[in-house]
Amino acid sequence: MLDHWHMSLTTIRTPIEAREWLGRHGVTISAWARSRGFRPSVVAAILAGRTRGQWGEAHQVAVALGLRPAPEAGEAHPLVDPAIEPLHGGDR
Repeated sequence: MLDHWHMSLTTIRTPIEAREWLGRHGVTISAWARSRGFRPSVVAAILAGRTRGQWGEAHQVAVALGLRPAPEAGEAHPLVDPAIEPLHGGDR
């Protein structure tokens, strides 16, 4: 049986559900954050409801925890202009 954490990838979880998931596995917020390269203070703020994770690292944390949907596959990032030649690795 799948628990609610492993349901559909389109299922959005609440911060409480994410905290419960970490707790069921005995994983601290700090350990989870460090294992994924996030600052523990940002993860704690998301899980405590002090931020909704709309921007920057907080958004990345929210997506990684399943609190926000990930961008569509193949969707262009708003900070990347496809009309500009790559700075590295491009032939000149």
